[in-house]
Amino acid sequence: MGFLERFQFHFWDGMEMIGSLINKWDPVDCKTEKAYEKSLYNFLHEELEDIQVTRQYVTGRIRADLVVGDKVIIELKNNLDTTSKYQRLIGQLTNYRDWDGSVLLVLMGTTESNLRKQLDQYLDNEGLTGGYMKSDAVIVIEK
Repeated sequence: MGFLERFQFHFWDGMEMIGSLINKWDPVDCKTEKAYEKSLYNFLHEELEDIQVTRQYVTGRIRADLVVGDKVIIELKNNLDTTSKYQRLIGQLTNYRDWDGSVLLVLMGTTESNLRKQLDQYLDNEGLTGGYMKSDAVIVIEK
């Protein structure tokens, strides 16, 4: 990673940078959330050689799949297809309110359309939408 990319991450918009990397990420032969997590961790670790990428980050009530540079939480959800998975995700997003950084939610596999609508409505109702430029927004990327 060059100087400009490091500068962008640390001083400008790490969320946009990580989002664009996730869009480039091409997971192969992943069937479980743990496999996706490992694949994304390895990809980000290679792409962001000068920035710390942490798996299974835990602090207080926050438990995240990945954290990049202590600035961006990445929460992975494989097959968001049941109400119980949706409710667990909402609980995690609620806990992330205590996080000072940004949150990227990556949906892989099958996402049930009504649950996606409910998720979008929840994020809107909580004021967590607004794209890369809003610091407390939750950005959702579907892979």
